[in-house]
Amino acid sequence: MSEKLEKPNRELLQTWLKTARVEYSECGECEGLHLAALKSIEGVIDSRLFIERYGLLLTTELEIRPMALLPMSADLGRINMDYPILKIFLDVVDDATPQLVIAGVLQTQAGLTLEQTAQFISSCMDATRQLAAECLQQDYLFAEGEGRAITSAKSLH
Repeated sequence: MSEKLEKPNRELLQTWLKTARVEYSECGECEGLHLAALKSIEGVIDSRLFIERYGLLLTTELEIRPMALLPMSADLGRINMDYPILKIFLDVVDDATPQLVIAGVLQTQAGLTLEQTAQFISSCMDATRQLAAECLQQDYLFAEGEGRAITSAKSLH
C-alpha cells in the first residue's frame, strides 16, 4: 500500500469530506457532521457522520408512518439481508413518530486512507438511497407534503 494509514480525527475527516466533495454541515448541538445529500431524500429526518472510539458511524433516520410500523417490522429481516453493509432497525418511542435507523460502520483501529473513507461513505449513501426509495415505494414513509400531525378542525363559531 503506497498511502499512509491514518486514524481520522474530526479535522482530518472534514478535510477528506471536502476532498471527496461530500457536502456537510455542523449544527453545534451534536458531534456529527450532517450530510446534505442524504437529508434531501424524501422521508429522511437527519443523516450524520460520527467519529466513535471504534471507527466511523454513518447514521440516517427515516420517518415511518405509524400505520406502516407492523408491515415494516415484518419486513425488517429481509431488508437487513438485502443491505448487508448497513445495520437497520426500528426506533419506537412513545411520544414520537417511529423511525427506521440506518447505520454503516467502518473500523478505524488500523487507520484509513482517503480512498477507503470515500468508498465507505459512497457505498453507505448509495445503499441508504436505495433503501429509502424502497421504503417510499412500499408506503412505509410519509410522502412529501403529507400531514404528520393530526390537528382538530376549529369551528368558526
